[in-house]
Amino acid sequence: LKLQFLYLIGPPRAGQGWWWFPGVGGGGPTERLPGAGGPHQPPMQSLTSKLGAELRKRTKKTDGKFFKAGKKGEELKGDLNSNDKDLQKNALKQIIADMTLGRDVSKFFTEVVKLSWTPNMEVKKLVYLYLMANAKLHPDKAILAVNTFVQDSQHTNPIVRALAVRTMLCIRVDNIADHVCPPLRNALKDKSEYVRKTAALGVLKLFHTQPRLCQEQGFVNELEALLTDTAPGVVANAALALAEVLDNSSYTFELNRGISIKLMNCLGQCTEWGQASILDFLSRYRTTGKEAEELVERCVPRLHQSHPAVLLSAVRVILRNLDALPEQQRRGYFPKLTPPIVTLMGKDPQTQYVTMRCMTLVMQKYTGLFSNPKDVKAFFCTDEDPVYVRLEKLNVLLQLLNDRNAQSILKELEEYCQDVDPIFKARSVQALASCAVRLEGCVPRVVEVIKSLCMNVQLVETVLLAVKDILRKYPSAFIDVLPPLLEEIDVEGMEDDEAKCALVWAVGEFGEQLPDAQEKLMHFVDAFTEQSNSVQLAVVTATVKVFLRSKDEALLNNVLGKATAQDNADLRDRAYMYWRMLSKEEYASKLAGFVLNKKAPLRADGVEDVDVSKVNELVGKFSTVACVYHKVPASFLPDYGHKGRDKAAEEGYDDQDEYVEDEEASIVPGAEAPPPATAPEAAAPAAPAATPAAPAPTKPAANALDDIFGPGSAAPAAPAAAPKPSSGASFDDIFGGAPMATPAAPAHPQLLAAAQCDGLKLHGGFANPSGAELVLTMVITNSSAAPLSGFALQFNTNALGLKNERPLDLPAVPPGQTATHHVPLTSLPTHVAPGNAAVCEIALKTSLGRVYYFSLAAPAPQLVAGLGYPRAQ
Repeated sequence: LKLQFLYLIGPPRAGQGWWWFPGVGGGGPTERLPGAGGPHQPPMQSLTSKLGAELRKRTKKTDGKFFKAGKKGEELKGDLNSNDKDLQKNALKQIIADMTLGRDVSKFFTEVVKLSWTPNMEVKKLVYLYLMANAKLHPDKAILAVNTFVQDSQHTNPIVRALAVRTMLCIRVDNIADHVCPPLRNALKDKSEYVRKTAALGVLKLFHTQPRLCQEQGFVNELEALLTDTAPGVVANAALALAEVLDNSSYTFELNRGISIKLMNCLGQCTEWGQASILDFLSRYRTTGKEAEELVERCVPRLHQSHPAVLLSAVRVILRNLDALPEQQRRGYFPKLTPPIVTLMGKDPQTQYVTMRCMTLVMQKYTGLFSNPKDVKAFFCTDEDPVYVRLEKLNVLLQLLNDRNAQSILKELEEYCQDVDPIFKARSVQALASCAVRLEGCVPRVVEVIKSLCMNVQLVETVLLAVKDILRKYPSAFIDVLPPLLEEIDVEGMEDDEAKCALVWAVGEFGEQLPDAQEKLMHFVDAFTEQSNSVQLAVVTATVKVFLRSKDEALLNNVLGKATAQDNADLRDRAYMYWRMLSKEEYASKLAGFVLNKKAPLRADGVEDVDVSKVNELVGKFSTVACVYHKVPASFLPDYGHKGRDKAAEEGYDDQDEYVEDEEASIVPGAEAPPPATAPEAAAPAAPAATPAAPAPTKPAANALDDIFGPGSAAPAAPAAAPKPSSGASFDDIFGGAPMATPAAPAHPQLLAAAQCDGLKLHGGFANPSGAELVLTMVITNSSAAPLSGFALQFNTNALGLKNERPLDLPAVPPGQTATHHVPLTSLPTHVAPGNAAVCEIALKTSLGRVYYFSLAAPAPQLVAGLGYPRAQ
């Protein structure tokens, strides 16, 4: 392009060098253009650098100055009201720049609306841009511009007509919707392709805000008519709009063969995004027999497109119609689908990730895809791949694993185990174990690799998890892997709870064959109360296994005594169950047969399989976000249109991403259910018999367990303070305790839900109990497995300047417990920010390591009366 530009500017002037670049080339009548020969050609590098500098200088944008300090307030209003077009244009640019920076420019609304009559195209575009952004703040004044929009929709210039219709539909104000219909209907039948194309998307905007009005006025029928338009761009926009209308309404449309042929004929004349829109619309067409084959054949050429959206949309149409073909013919299309998808693995990381997420669904439904061993190499990781792509490639490799490519995949995974990234390295070790679980022929090679990894201190815990999965599948074949691995493990330095559970499981399962197994188990028994619930449950089960083999009564009494004194209901109830079953010979023998012999079904192949009932629906949504999430759209999409946005706002959702101190932010919905009741305390039961065959005590416990295990069954001693059990066989009587009363719902609304906040549930509100100090009441319920501590609270700037008076110093909240705290608040002038006076935005941080955001309605006037707080305007 630079050389062509030099040819366009002509030969150099005599004695002046190149006339565009003075001083370049020595300037003589014998000078020639580069490439034309001659004794004094200028150096190409110097010439192109000066050419680029001159072009940048002459085309340099000057609008950047508006983002710096400029005119304000009345001065801008004066420029808007002047008759100087340049002053008006510069004032509008300054206002748009301030609006871009987040400043309030709504005070200029009246002056800007007056300029909508201008014939200047640049000024008109700036005015329309301002109106789209600020009409919601002044809905009563926005109606003043309607006449201008209506007149511009009849302008002789098609660009002005399209701009007027588009702007009217972008102003989401109810009182303008009624004025939109006539201009929109005229635009749909306009002689200009550009106007019709704009109007097709305009119907979609109207449907988004006023779906009933859109259907009553017949605009959806107009979209159907545009599907047969002569302009390919209009057809593409009509297909895009109609597809969204059909997805979000009860409106029905039958796509027939004639329309499908018309749409296919438009593909070659559309842009890439137009092709993707048409193909997505064609994916709704379900055919049979020859018609399905014809549609698939016409989509096959689109598989060679370089644009990922077109390629994936073509794959979607083909997949939707493959089921209508015979099995043999269907498999004949697999070799045609595979190479185009593999080529996408050479695109950018985002495209690779989306492609792989979609692929995993298709491979789950059609197992014959990617059967060629050469295709596997496309999914090998490279150093340039980001972590999320590399992790997804591991999942794909596990799905592609078979007898023909197993050795190449195992060799690749072995190299990944030496990677510098700890997360990727750990996942690679887990993938190796998954290969052994999925394919028995891989086991010897995997065990060999794992033995070599035992010496790596950083991977010991991950290797232990991998060995556990292999031993669960092949318990007697590879027990020799455990002894060298356990020698390298520092029990006191273990941090991962899953690794601790794996170690305890190995000790309980193979304790007799492992050296120092009892010592390693005793470490967890001594620190029982400090372990997490999952580790405690594993210790209880492993102790029962050891007791059934070695009859170590002291160890069993120690562990069950500690377990029954815990607050966690699951742990306590399991300990009671083991204790009572071991106290009676009949049930002790059954327990031994169940615990020692039966194994839980293994699901450790490392592949994320989607529910079979959802696979067909998700394959039909190929190349959409639903395939990336592996969830049906109804499970994560909000309600459509304004209703969805209003509902999200009521539930506390925010459409802007926020981050505080680089922590992971979590924005959660509002109230759901009252906090759960705390578990009652229970005393330790009496010791069981020394062996499973020991006779039962002579005096049975008088409670409902007699109905379960029969008369004479032993029961632990009830707590001294516990009330007498009821005579009925209710569930409350099983453990000799009183029925738990259902707590009353908290008086304050729910601010954080446990399901979205890792077990943290928060209720709260503003209060003024003393009449002299405003406080924030916080009812914290811990539904997680670990104590909650390290609380930190931060208020965003608000109209009242509210802020916590001092940093939080709250005691830890144990698992299953609820605590109420009153946080004193103060008002600081430096924390006052005019804005939404009805809402206070607050962030809460805990020992979970995440930041949770919630909002509260501002305190009622009676709560802040007399406290000297500033009042919102």
